[in-house]
Amino acid sequence: MTQLYKKQGRRYVPTTLSEQGAWGSDGLMALAAFRYCLGRMTYIVGDCERWVFANWDQFPPNVRKLIQREVEYEIKRDDEARERGEEYKPLGHDCDRAAWERVRTLWKP
Repeated sequence: MTQLYKKQGRRYVPTTLSEQGAWGSDGLMALAAFRYCLGRMTYIVGDCERWVFANWDQFPPNVRKLIQREVEYEIKRDDEARERGEEYKPLGHDCDRAAWERVRTLWKP
């Protein structure tokens, strides 16, 4: 059963989303949602960008580290594809890439 409040001293305070298990086992569901969006070329990229920004501080540390590593890797792949003039770009259209570059500002200002 999900615990929405925990006792802190004499009061009950709301638990965090992480404490409620909202991100799945060890953050697996948050990571799966992010991975679904990475490389897409639709509205989902912008939605994912806003979701990552809104929840970044609440994600488990391992999820933040994996998101960071995977975004960096895909930006590198995208840079290389653009340098070669390839039609297929790993991060999609320019607007999709821009969204991932904004996500990148969470760890690389």
